[in-house]
Amino acid sequence: KVTGKLAALQEMQRKLREEQERIERLEEERKKAEEEQLRLMQEEEEAAEEARRIKKEKKKEKEEQLRKEGKLLSKKQKEQQAKNEAYRKQLEAQGVVPPRGEGDDADDDEEDDDQPAKEGQPKKLTKNEIKQMEKERKDRLKALQEERERRAKEAEEAAAEAARQAKELQNIADDWEEEAEQDDGEEEQEEEEESDDGEASEYDSDGQKLSKTAQRARYQRKKAEQRRMKRMEQNLSNKSKDNLRCPVICVLGHVDTGKTKILDKIRRTNVQDGEAGGITQQIGASYFPVDAITEKTLAVKQLHKTEYNVPGLLIIDTPGHESFTNLRTRGSSLCDLAVLVVDIMHGLEPQTIESIGLLKVRRAPFIIAFNKIDRLYGWVPMPELPVQEALSKQAKNVQDEFKQRYDFTVNQLAEQGLNACVFYENKDVRTFINMVPTSAISGDGMMDLLFLLTTLPSKMLVDKIMYHENLECTVLEVKAIEGLGTTMDVIVVNGRLQEKQTIVVCGLDGPIVTQIRSLLTPQPMKEMRVKTPYVHHKEIQGAIGVKICATGIERALAGSNLCVLGEDDDEDELRQEVMKDLGGILKKVRKNEDGVYVQASTLGSLEALLEFLERPGEDRDGKPNKAIPVSGIGIGPVSKYDVMRCGVMLEREREWVKMCEKEHAATGDWISGNPLNSIKEAYACILAFDVPVLPDAERLAKEIGIVIYTAEIIYHLFDNFTKRVAEIRAKKKEEARKKAVYPCVFKIVDDRCIFNKKDPYILGVDVLEGALKLGTPVVIPNKPWTGDPKTQEAATEMLEFGQVMSIEKDKKPIESATRQTGNIAIRIEQRRNMREYTFGRHWDHESIFLSRLNRESIDLLKEHFRDDLPKDDWKLIVKLKKVQNIV
Repeated sequence: KVTGKLAALQEMQRKLREEQERIERLEEERKKAEEEQLRLMQEEEEAAEEARRIKKEKKKEKEEQLRKEGKLLSKKQKEQQAKNEAYRKQLEAQGVVPPRGEGDDADDDEEDDDQPAKEGQPKKLTKNEIKQMEKERKDRLKALQEERERRAKEAEEAAAEAARQAKELQNIADDWEEEAEQDDGEEEQEEEEESDDGEASEYDSDGQKLSKTAQRARYQRKKAEQRRMKRMEQNLSNKSKDNLRCPVICVLGHVDTGKTKILDKIRRTNVQDGEAGGITQQIGASYFPVDAITEKTLAVKQLHKTEYNVPGLLIIDTPGHESFTNLRTRGSSLCDLAVLVVDIMHGLEPQTIESIGLLKVRRAPFIIAFNKIDRLYGWVPMPELPVQEALSKQAKNVQDEFKQRYDFTVNQLAEQGLNACVFYENKDVRTFINMVPTSAISGDGMMDLLFLLTTLPSKMLVDKIMYHENLECTVLEVKAIEGLGTTMDVIVVNGRLQEKQTIVVCGLDGPIVTQIRSLLTPQPMKEMRVKTPYVHHKEIQGAIGVKICATGIERALAGSNLCVLGEDDDEDELRQEVMKDLGGILKKVRKNEDGVYVQASTLGSLEALLEFLERPGEDRDGKPNKAIPVSGIGIGPVSKYDVMRCGVMLEREREWVKMCEKEHAATGDWISGNPLNSIKEAYACILAFDVPVLPDAERLAKEIGIVIYTAEIIYHLFDNFTKRVAEIRAKKKEEARKKAVYPCVFKIVDDRCIFNKKDPYILGVDVLEGALKLGTPVVIPNKPWTGDPKTQEAATEMLEFGQVMSIEKDKKPIESATRQTGNIAIRIEQRRNMREYTFGRHWDHESIFLSRLNRESIDLLKEHFRDDLPKDDWKLIVKLKKVQNIV
């Protein structure tokens, strides 16, 4: 027999299948209609193209016919003909020439004179009249001949004058055929351009047809882009080996290898202590002028007898943390030469190997800073000497330990496919990578590192560091400075910036077009993130770090490219160009789906955070962590607007819970899902990376129940969210424990173990399979239990026997029992309004008892207790599903 709930469920499934089929049918009809409409549009376009082609061919045939007849006149010839006609009419009015038609009919009159008079004429002319008429005709012919000669002479003079003017005006064609062909060529070229542009821009990205104005604007943008690209090619062709810019240096390496400490030692500043957790969280830029480099590296420069050809160095301190792959990729794309920092005590670490792979992909030349040599036992600091001399003066045990660790690291590099040796033994810099032993604490090797960074680019990278006028500028950070307002820290690699120039930069709310108010640079040998007095400039030339003061740049995205709007540039085209940076990030955001809201300080930090949330690495057991979906992003401090956007996720989750409960009340089944199996409420939070939370945003978040996690290190954000998910799962698990039913099969030991045959039933039983727990509902099927899913028959009727309320073993209560527990006593009670079954009629001591499962309980077990159940219990669930008709 089919129960009422099962019938309702089957009816619901039938309706769902019908609805799905109806939706698929409508979708097929819609696709067919779209294909038919597309076919008709294509046919119309082909017909229009054919009509244009035929019209063009007819026009050419007509012009060819006129050209053969000599009637096809150029514009200049038509004007000349009109002038001649007006001049003739003036002569006719004065009586100098006969009216048009008389001279043409003169020959006919001469022929008619010799003919006899036709019938019907009144009289015949006399000889004197004929002679008089002949004389008048000859006079007219003579005057006409003179007029023709005069006109021919005037035409020759006009032609000579036209030829003289044509020689003076070289840009004007004097042949009507050339003009006609030129006009035809221009018309064909314009038609082709219009047709090509029309095909490309007649429709936008959404398939909507553009208006004529929009098509014209797109065409103008395309032309402006072509002009800009042509200008950039021209600038590249003007590069010269005599005009070199500062090489851009990028520092890579594993966490805590001493990247920033090396720069601090060179600059004699201390940026490192101001950073979170000792990890660099922003791209920094430092300018090292060649005079200061010469002063610091005088000893090693005299040793190698080399001169410097570059104006200085610009060093970008890129974060070495593995979460900042995007920032580091941006840094590598800017850098000409990289410094890979390797810890002498640890050799190549995972982050170092990742950095090597990144440099290989970019084909970026690099040198290796073999750092922390001061940790060699017995090392005596000698920072005033070149590291080659300092190493030779160390004790023998120090030299032996250095040799051992050096050989170990060289072998590790060889495993990565790299040849390396110390720089003073390197005879082939294109085959072997230079290694510089350094110490950021004692200062050993610092001058050697600076020496290499200054000399290598002029030897190996001359083509790359030749200066050109194409602006290559990247925004590093946007922040408010007291007394200056909102400023942008940018790196200018090539090109130049001037005050009062109009710039275009990518913004969170769209492209920003503003004017440069002032250009500031820090004092030489200082870091851009450290507050020092600034130097003002009217014009700045790359490569150097610059601070730009301008209005309206509060929402500018750090990490995006900056463009200058020139006289020949199109503003709309540059707006689209700068917004390409944000397009890649928005693809990672799942709008209108479940996910957290992410807030970061810069575009690079946001990219790094999104990349980490997409691939969060592995846990302590080596298992990959689950990706965290993202539904919204923001840059800058967490505001009230961001909290309201995140609140949509919480409201969506509450509406979904209400819908699920309503469906369950109507059908008895969780059609759209069980809220106990969902962690959607965990996504109602904001992950704020290195940004503050405004007070009004914090108050609103507490009111509506949004949790804001703030941290300066990405791992802390991930740990906080993981902890939140674990807490929600634990709470759901406790709620699910009351509803979860474990699989179990048991039987009565023998007929003597039936202690009470009525409700409450007290029985002595043995557990055959699974685990019997308190609260388990028990049923008796009307089909024999075989224990084999292949031969087991589905029960047509189930006796709802009751619920296990207590379990005892040796007169001691226990929570659960398995097959290993042995004989146990249980008490089964029936709920109100349940039917009481009679012993001997409905059941006996040979009956098999099963735990009553349903789809909800199985889903709860899968979601919350998957690891608690052994493999045999999951096999038992498969058997119970078959006998109890669970779909």
